[in-house]
Amino acid sequence: MPSRVGAHMQLQSRLQGLRSSIQTISDIADDTVRVCTVAGLDLEELGESDSAMQVEASLRKLIDAQHRLDVERSLVTRLATEQDMADNAETEYLASWEQSMAAYDDQSDAAKYGKNTVYREFRQQLWDVQHDGEPMPRLFGDDGDESDEDLVIAGTRMNYRCPVTTSWLVDPVTSKVCNHSYSKDAIVDYIRGNRGACACPVGGCSRTVRAQDLFPDKLLERKVARHLRQLESDETAAQYTVVQ
Repeated sequence: MPSRVGAHMQLQSRLQGLRSSIQTISDIADDTVRVCTVAGLDLEELGESDSAMQVEASLRKLIDAQHRLDVERSLVTRLATEQDMADNAETEYLASWEQSMAAYDDQSDAAKYGKNTVYREFRQQLWDVQHDGEPMPRLFGDDGDESDEDLVIAGTRMNYRCPVTTSWLVDPVTSKVCNHSYSKDAIVDYIRGNRGACACPVGGCSRTVRAQDLFPDKLLERKVARHLRQLESDETAAQYTVVQ
């Protein structure tokens, strides 16, 4: 019996290590997605629409990979925390994996990607490059629930002001912990002033922010720039109307 207990503890330790490795790979995948979106937008602005759509196809594959990692992490976490692991744990693990992946594969593109915020923002900004100010058509035609898709669109509304300075975001960074964004210099100074960690300055958020949790948000930087250009254009149009 002691040897069985020892083997069980050793297996749990290995599973915990595997869970940590999966998280590291998942973080790398998140970074790759962000780089992928910026590259696609650069190509679209250069008039390389075909290449931009190749990036879009790669982005979908990355989203699929992220889902597989999420399933893997969930199953490994469940195994690692079980106090009395069954003898058929491996069989149950594989069965759960195959069931989860089969369910995902059976979903429509609208279900897989339509509710993914990064994907939707990427497609929205691709559209805006050539059709600025025009409403983007539905991504998946009649495939999927229109009410769900409209809900996602409504949920992507952003505040382009830094919660620390209350001015427009400059060189924005976003927290991996709570997904709130800040001007880089402002939040870094704020964190330093709080000995390396601080409560998120966004009202109602109770998460802690550290420098290592922040990533440069180039996609948001583009959105801020486009928003400011639109404000300037609207102001110019208003002045022209008054003069007329």
